[in-house]
Amino acid sequence: MRRFTLVVGIVVAIALGGMPSAVAADPEVSRFSFTESFTDGDFCGTGEAVEVSVTVKGTEFLAPNQPVDYRNVTVVKVVYTNPQNGATVVRHAAGPLSQTIVSGDPAGVHTVELILGGLSGLLRTADGAVVLGAGYIVFRETFNGDEFISREILVNRGPHPNLESDLALFCEVTTEALGLA
Repeated sequence: MRRFTLVVGIVVAIALGGMPSAVAADPEVSRFSFTESFTDGDFCGTGEAVEVSVTVKGTEFLAPNQPVDYRNVTVVKVVYTNPQNGATVVRHAAGPLSQTIVSGDPAGVHTVELILGGLSGLLRTADGAVVLGAGYIVFRETFNGDEFISREILVNRGPHPNLESDLALFCEVTTEALGLA
């Protein structure tokens, strides 16, 4: 039994010692934040202008020590304001995101798997709050370079009513709350 324990100990030591240092190393971390404001001159196809203010704070792991190519944890706040009547809608999103290239060349046609968790969208209107999306969701997305081609939902442990409405729910709720409908 003692010999078995010694052999197991040696095997474990070799296995751990033989692991690539990138797996054992701390991930390269970058913290970021930014704020931007602009006017959307044709908000949700209404022909009406809406002022938009975006605040983003996050931490990204550029060399994650996990089996993914990229990972971040981000908090986003977007305020939509109708300049004609002062009505506002606040969108909040927060949570982790990871991305892995599953095929192709990032400079050409390629497919990525995108995993989101947390709150992908909550709208606060004067009438209350509307959840656009929350929970775990996995996408398979295809791009040609930076150009988006298609998206398939692989796993949806939501609710994600905005995605299920092909993103129409966002425009329905915000245009009405801003007095644009």
